[in-house]
Amino acid sequence: MITVFTPTYNRKKLLERCYISLKSQTKKDFKWLIIDDGSTDNTKALVETFIRTSPFEIRYVYQENGGKARAHNRAVKECDTEFFLILDSDDCLSENCIEILEEKAKSIQNQETVAGILGNRFDLQTGKCIGTPVPNLIYSSGLELYQKLNFTGDTLRLYKTDILKKYLFPEVPSENFIFENVVFDRIDRDYKLLLVSDKLYYCEYQEQGYSSNIDKYLLKNPIGYSISLKSSAENALVFRKKINYTILYMIWCKHFKIEHNFLNFKNKLLYIILLPIVYIFDIIKYPDFFYKRFEKEV
Repeated sequence: MITVFTPTYNRKKLLERCYISLKSQTKKDFKWLIIDDGSTDNTKALVETFIRTSPFEIRYVYQENGGKARAHNRAVKECDTEFFLILDSDDCLSENCIEILEEKAKSIQNQETVAGILGNRFDLQTGKCIGTPVPNLIYSSGLELYQKLNFTGDTLRLYKTDILKKYLFPEVPSENFIFENVVFDRIDRDYKLLLVSDKLYYCEYQEQGYSSNIDKYLLKNPIGYSISLKSSAENALVFRKKINYTILYMIWCKHFKIEHNFLNFKNKLLYIILLPIVYIFDIIKYPDFFYKRFEKEV
């Protein structure tokens, strides 16, 4: 029923912890799909040792380094199970995670308006919830949680595979980073998610990971970030956020000379109204609030 997808890039030292948590599952009728995004640390040899002793099916796919989004797209296309669980290589699952998710997934199999399951992530060392606890609701979208209910923190996400196949990441030549909201926002506009409060997913942020180095990734991938800002602007549920993201999108594109115009923007009237404000901000140098954390590099 479930494929656990793990993208990895030179995470050989962390993958074993990930594997141990999967091998400890109370229910082992799942598949582990590893997309190796060009590792040079002999990850393949390690995975081969997993395959020889694993009580569940493991599939290892190597591709040239192209970033997490491309690895995600490859995994979704390769996936042949009904549900798709994202598990980062530096994270792990509780022993009953698959069992609980399977039971909950059965309840949404035939619900056409529900795309999957969302839950909290917890700190691996302290066991504390990262961000705010999932609210006492049965269903919600990620957009509603973050924008209307003041939810914070990263999340566990399990999706119906056939839905994910319709919402792939755009792939930008010469760039290899793009925020997950580009996919999640579009799904959230069309579907709800079943909320779970169980402690199922544990994470430990790494010094060289995306979370710790986000500024550098944005600078190296300006087009990818412009796509993310555009998605946020077009899919925002709160009008104030829609205005903020639209202005930030246009400022970012102008600063990095990325082509953009109202014809390709969902809310064309808002774009046209805000465009003069962007030029005024540029003249009075007001966009420093947006670039201040990048001023040394830019």
